[in-house]
Amino acid sequence: MRTTFITILLLLITISLTAVNIEIRGTSEKHNVPEIQIDGINYISIKDLGPALKCISKQERLDQRLYLHFFGETFIFLEGSSYYSYKIDSYNMHFPLQRKEANYYLPTVFLTEHLPLHFEQEAGYKRGVLSIKQPVDHSVQVIVLDPGHGGKDPGAVGKALKIKEKDVNLAVALKLKTLLEKELGVKVLMTRPDDRFVSLQDRTRFANENKANLFISIHANSSTNISPRGAETYYLATAMTSDARAVEALENKVVELYEGGASARSKYDGLDFILSDLSQTEHLQSSNELASSVQQNLIAGCQAYDRGVKQANFYVLKGAFMPSILIELGFLSNPDEERLLVNDDYQQRLARTIFEGLKRFKYRYDRIRNT
Repeated sequence: MRTTFITILLLLITISLTAVNIEIRGTSEKHNVPEIQIDGINYISIKDLGPALKCISKQERLDQRLYLHFFGETFIFLEGSSYYSYKIDSYNMHFPLQRKEANYYLPTVFLTEHLPLHFEQEAGYKRGVLSIKQPVDHSVQVIVLDPGHGGKDPGAVGKALKIKEKDVNLAVALKLKTLLEKELGVKVLMTRPDDRFVSLQDRTRFANENKANLFISIHANSSTNISPRGAETYYLATAMTSDARAVEALENKVVELYEGGASARSKYDGLDFILSDLSQTEHLQSSNELASSVQQNLIAGCQAYDRGVKQANFYVLKGAFMPSILIELGFLSNPDEERLLVNDDYQQRLARTIFEGLKRFKYRYDRIRNT
């Protein structure tokens, strides 16, 4: 069956040696976007088009739509249709948008004829070369994942199986890293790639020094009794509820335990100053939106009890000058959730749902930043 499918696919798609040449005005930057033939028509892959044009694409498989964001405008294509929407009008490419396995393909005429039509000042096609104005790319390209605790700091410890939080955090973060790199093509850095201790201050310093666009801190929760359950996502602000203050105290306790005692707290206790810094306050709304996107997908995908999006004064988020959140995956103090959190399949589901939340946020954020 698989051999027959591959044979049919090879008959439908014949790789061509041709390419569309793209030149970026005012620079020496050039791209050759390869063409393939589908049913005798030249097509280009969306995956190849994105890096060349610095455009943002989003696939909606449920309604078979492809969204392409370029120079502050959005094009909407429908799989199997030659028509697309741009602003309030529809346009006909005469050849349909195609999807082969996980990849979308646009007919080359969209690049050579339609883009110059819509962007007369920014794009032009002549003698086989597409010349475009240099796009400014403000999209999310670097994400720092921060597996909480590590090394001499085990974090919370499960009451039934004695599972250490640091191990759960790292396992989920590594799975999430693989998904982000493979499916979004972004650069993913880890504050700790293995079981080592990293101070809270060094974690955000690492994100800042590497010019991260997003900072995601991953944790598991705990309580003094076994009843509390569910997942919640935080962003940095003054804690508004007693539950939030309890989680805040739990996560910040590492400073006193492993970073020098009570005196070490002083270097973190500048929340009012930090929140007044324009470099950070400009990211508070984005952090809230990021937290909401991740929480919604986490709950929907894992069927976990929804503890909501909350705000708290987490030391690990202080000084992170980019949208940043802290995720509590569940309660190790709850025997049922402890069994889930140590399960490899459930960890993969957690990673997948967080990934979907990040992907949805990235698409919206990139569109706004590149407009």
